Amino acid sequence: MDKFSYRFTSMFRPEKGVYIDCFINNIYINYLILRRTSNLAVRFNFTGTVMFPKKDAKRPFVKEMEKNGRKMLSMNFGIKESDNNMAFVEAFDGEQETIKSKNADNENIEIKWKDRFDDDVVSSVASYRKTTIDLGEEFDGRHEFVTLYDAIKYLQENLPKYTGKVTITGQMVKEPYNGKYYDKFKIQSVYAVADDKKNRLLITADIYYNKDSIDKTDWKTEKKIIVDGYIQQYINKDEGNKFIPQQFVFNASKYDENNEKHKKLLDYKMKYIDISKKTMQHLLWECVMLNGAETVEFDESQLTKAQKEQIELGIRTLNDFRPAGSIFGDRVTEYRLFDPKLTGDFADGIVDADMSVSEFEDEIYVMASDENMDDVMKKAEKKDEPKVEEEETKTDSEPEVDEDDLF
Repeated sequence: MDKFSYRFTSMFRPEKGVYIDCFINNIYINYLILRRTSNLAVRFNFTGTVMFPKKDAKRPFVKEMEKNGRKMLSMNFGIKESDNNMAFVEAFDGEQETIKSKNADNENIEIKWKDRFDDDVVSSVASYRKTTIDLGEEFDGRHEFVTLYDAIKYLQENLPKYTGKVTITGQMVKEPYNGKYYDKFKIQSVYAVADDKKNRLLITADIYYNKDSIDKTDWKTEKKIIVDGYIQQYINKDEGNKFIPQQFVFNASKYDENNEKHKKLLDYKMKYIDISKKTMQHLLWECVMLNGAETVEFDESQLTKAQKEQIELGIRTLNDFRPAGSIFGDRVTEYRLFDPKLTGDFADGIVDADMSVSEFEDEIYVMASDENMDDVMKKAEKKDEPKVEEEETKTDSEPEVDEDDLF
């Protein structure tokens, strides 16, 4: 099968009870990936209401662990965009004798654990290597942390007391497990926002695609285009940066063809989506994440045969059968193309990747069917890594967070 025609559909969360990672090893490995991929990262910006797991959840709000005498913390909670759309964010870190970081000039620096709260030390660290939290004046405003460990402790104490809306930003990491990728959203900042700010689950990604990536099968009937694209991600020291399949959707079902502005917007977006070049192109896109059931319009297709007969005879109207509440469609996980971000290298629009199809194919990461993130990292050389990476942790696997745990 042509790699560019391959449709990547394994973006759904795993079923209950499916173990997807070795808990301590893999979330720490993802932390290491985040430290290396600031330029390639798929960014997320989630605005909504915080939803905490139940106290007895298998993946609780905060889990305390210990490894070789060192304390470690993991954090997990939901961001509710609406009653039927939610994303899950997480963080992990542990105590360290020496913190490896970067300064404002992007130079390597080392910070002693006891010095991590020193104002001069904190200000010397590059902003992208710090975790920033601002829950408002009631919580003393802005706080910057050079370790996620301390950020987790701060959120553990204060986030349950906060009652407003938040915006959380960070990086999306695709984690392999048994032939599939699972999306992890790693926290880098948490901000209080006004209650009138629009809830939205946004993803910003540099997407690679060509004409063979575009599937218009459902365009005439559903006004939907599937883009089987690729994103770049750091794999390990040996593999470096590779391309990973990621499916996106352009849904134009809400565009009104009789609305002139809608028509112009549709034409504008289509010129960046329905491309004709065989060589790989790429463009920075802002996408909306849908992780739940979408609200659908009520129409006659949802009526029974008997109800339709009453309407035909004039006994009832469609409104007589209209449900009192919202109607939801099937549950889906989709990244919907929203708007191209024409900034930086993309100021003039879509950019040629300067790679032949065969060259691009060589850079696509191919994982083993039974591979997980722990296996990926073990393939790499371990020199120059923190000691914790060299130590194998034997723990029971943890299941993916269950949505039922968030209420």
